Amino acid sequence: MPADTADAAFPRELRAWRQRRGLSQLDLALKAGTTPRHLSFLETGRSRPGAEMVLRLARCLDVPLRQRNSLLRAAGHAPAFPERGLDEGALGPVRAALRWMLDRHEPFPAYVLDGRGRLRDSNAGGRWLWALVGDGARERHAALAMLQAPAIWAALENRAEVGHGLADALERDALATGDPALMRDLDALRALLAGTPRPADLPAGAPVICPRLRWGGQTLRTMTTVCRFGPAADVTVDELRVELVFPADEPTAAALRALGTAT
Repeated sequence: MPADTADAAFPRELRAWRQRRGLSQLDLALKAGTTPRHLSFLETGRSRPGAEMVLRLARCLDVPLRQRNSLLRAAGHAPAFPERGLDEGALGPVRAALRWMLDRHEPFPAYVLDGRGRLRDSNAGGRWLWALVGDGARERHAALAMLQAPAIWAALENRAEVGHGLADALERDALATGDPALMRDLDALRALLAGTPRPADLPAGAPVICPRLRWGGQTLRTMTTVCRFGPAADVTVDELRVELVFPADEPTAAALRALGTAT
């Protein structure tokens, strides 16, 4: 990266991350063990940080690994964290762990998603649902692709709760990562929900929002938990997550067993 580009890019990115986290220059300086004056010089481009200072500031700002590499490049340094493909030998233990989770969760649905929420793998118990979505789940945020699938949208009984709940989660991810692709997906989801008023609050006494999908003459009620690797030192691993879908009642469990067996 040319020096003049780096000089302009790092101050802009650092300031954006600090503001995204709601910190003043004094707050960040105290967390990073530096002075407000030095931090001000970094944000105005009057000083250029070393790689160690960039990483220290990124840790204090809880910047994801992909964006830490971006900060390093913007300051004129080499990236510190590799981004390997899941098929590479070094990630063999990660692939094995993912496969173990997917297989052990049968017959209930389980999915592997990347940092932009795109579907990367599934167990047999989850394929019946994503067959309704098609390749859209591999091209854009899976939650958005799911709600955009006409068959799922029509069958979802509590689409306001689920849709706006997913929008809130997607907004948190977009703010946490600063990824413009996630913000575009959020805009598309909000457009889909434009005619669906936001519910005032959660259903009384509900510990979690359970999607209610009308399917095969009955209502399927599910809940989801998310698993992540950590602490990660590889961009790919840092962004991966596994979503495990559980039945919220026994009739749903029986139906999911039947659907998983039939897939």
